[in-house]
Amino acid sequence: METDRDRTGDMGYATGFKGLMEYIDALLPSHEIIEGGIRNTVRMFPDLAVRELVANALIHQDFSITGTGPKVEIFDDRIEMTNPGEPLISTDRFVDAPPQSRNESLASLMRQFGICEEQGSGIDKVVSEVEHAQLPAPLFDAPPGATRAILFSRPLNYEVQHP
Repeated sequence: METDRDRTGDMGYATGFKGLMEYIDALLPSHEIIEGGIRNTVRMFPDLAVRELVANALIHQDFSITGTGPKVEIFDDRIEMTNPGEPLISTDRFVDAPPQSRNESLASLMRQFGICEEQGSGIDKVVSEVEHAQLPAPLFDAPPGATRAILFSRPLNYEVQHP
């Protein structure tokens, strides 16, 4: 209900993507641990998972819907990426359905700038990274007129099991 920060981007997707990711990264919760006398920063969310979901929100938005755009919301226990436009495939099939792109020209351009691969492997990477980090499964849903991806952090009292 209370917004700490609200920032609207005014750069192009390709030129502004790196700065956008740096801005989001600086806002994401993290904590420091000391192991063997060495201080390490532990991020609450895998960098690659966040990056893939932000890129997907930009690339797969429905530009025919006006008055809104992709949105990243950061909470204490989760991060949500929402973009205008209902998904072209059911959210239940994001992992195993053949890839479809709403904006093929934008996806191609973003691939040329090294932002995406245009292979439909982004969600697979998200799921893999989340599993590796031992986080709760991501949630993909489709509220009316939108697509949303949610990454959850682990509970504060959760201890990571080391292999």
